Amino acid sequence: MKKLGIFYLLPTIILLLFSCKDGIDGINGMDGMDGRDGMDGIDGMDGINGMDNLRSEIVTIEENPNGEPIVVPEASSELYRNANGITVNFKTENLIPNNTYTMWFVVFADAPGPPSSTYAAGLIVGENGKGKLSANISAGDIFDYPGLLKVFNNPLTAEVHVVLRTHGPAQPGLIADQIQTLEGGCLSGFPTGPGLHPDSDVVGYCANVQVAVHLGN
Repeated sequence: MKKLGIFYLLPTIILLLFSCKDGIDGINGMDGMDGRDGMDGIDGMDGINGMDNLRSEIVTIEENPNGEPIVVPEASSELYRNANGITVNFKTENLIPNNTYTMWFVVFADAPGPPSSTYAAGLIVGENGKGKLSANISAGDIFDYPGLLKVFNNPLTAEVHVVLRTHGPAQPGLIADQIQTLEGGCLSGFPTGPGLHPDSDVVGYCANVQVAVHLGN
């Protein structure tokens, strides 16, 4: 009897399934409003033409009778400037392995009076005799010139000399001073000044040995 009951119910179920009508579709909702386009970003201010990237040769002086400066092969100093400051990438060679060196910015016409100088970077040179140093000065930085505090105000127009100074071979216990201060480890040699002098591997010898000149505008 159960099997017969199921048999007679199946046609009824099938009939009900195929005889049901679809309901009326609901009304489509309104399209959402398009988002408003964002404002275009403001373009960055361009630097003065010819002042964005200045590349200069690096010169040195050798022990020769006439003392004329010579260009260091495969060496260059690249200076980037904008209204916020300057950045220098100094790449050089012909340095003495294991010697310590500091790099200095000497800035002209950033303010009335004599040029200002400030520490830039330092390193110990490896066996290949090559050196890469990078540093920057920001507008508003204060230079502690002897007896006078000067503010760096004109990064777009100031003339900048990048000077490399040797501090002789690395001396244990003095290395931090040798790569961070003007007279670190110095026992002999030459004081700071516009002249260039030969490099040396004599312990305690200090001198300005290379320079790159970036003219102002």
